[in-house]
Amino acid sequence: MSDDNLLDRLLELVDEVGPDQRIPSERDLAERWGCSRTALRDRLRMLEAMGALERKGAGGTYTRVMKPQDVAVALRTGLHASALSSATAFQSVRVALEREAARLAATVGKPVPIAHVEEAVLRMEAATDPDELYAADLEFHTALFQASGDAALIFLSEAVGDLIAQSVTERRARMRTLSSDAEVLRSLHRNILDALKSGSPGEAMNAMDEHFARIDRAGELVEVTKPGSSALP
Repeated sequence: MSDDNLLDRLLELVDEVGPDQRIPSERDLAERWGCSRTALRDRLRMLEAMGALERKGAGGTYTRVMKPQDVAVALRTGLHASALSSATAFQSVRVALEREAARLAATVGKPVPIAHVEEAVLRMEAATDPDELYAADLEFHTALFQASGDAALIFLSEAVGDLIAQSVTERRARMRTLSSDAEVLRSLHRNILDALKSGSPGEAMNAMDEHFARIDRAGELVEVTKPGSSALP
C-alpha cells in the first residue's frame, strides 16, 4: 500500500468510526492493511498534528471533531508555502465566499442573524474613529457568514478569519488617505444590509459585487495618487 493510499485509509477510518472514538492500535492497523508501522506512524502523527486524531497515552488514539482553528493552522501553512500567502492573493477566494454568504443570508432571511449584521452597520455609521469603523467592518463580515446559516461557510470563514482580517487591514492602509473612505464604506455595507432585509438573493450578490469593486477602485486611486505615481491614460 502506498503512503498516499495509507492516508486515505486512515481518513476513511476516521469517517467510519465518528468523532471521539478510539481507533485500533497501530499494530492492529498495520497487520490489517499490510503496511509498515513506520509509514503508518508517520501518517498518524500527521493527522494528530492537524487535529483529526488525539493520542491519549496508554488509552490509545481517538478521533476528534476538528475545530476551525485546527483547519486554520493547516491552511496558513499551505497558503504561506504557496502563491496565496498574502491577503491580496487570497482576495478572489474571499469574494467567492462572501458572495455566497450574502446570497444564502438573503435566501434564509433569519431576523436575528440579520439584526447582528445591521448592528455592525449601525456601528459603522456611528463611528467617528477610523479604527472603530474598520472594527465594525470586520464584525459586519463575521455576522454575514453567521447569517448565511450554512455550517460549511461559517466553518471556513472562521478558519480563514485571520486572512479576512488581514484583508480589511490592508484595505484600510490603502484607502485611509481618501476623504470619502468612511462614507463609501458605510454606503456599500448599508446596501448589502438592505438587500438582505428585502430577501433578494440577486440584489444581495450584486451589492456584494459592488462592495468589492468599489473598494478595489478606491485602492487603485490611492496607488496612482501616491508621490511619484502617475495615472495611466
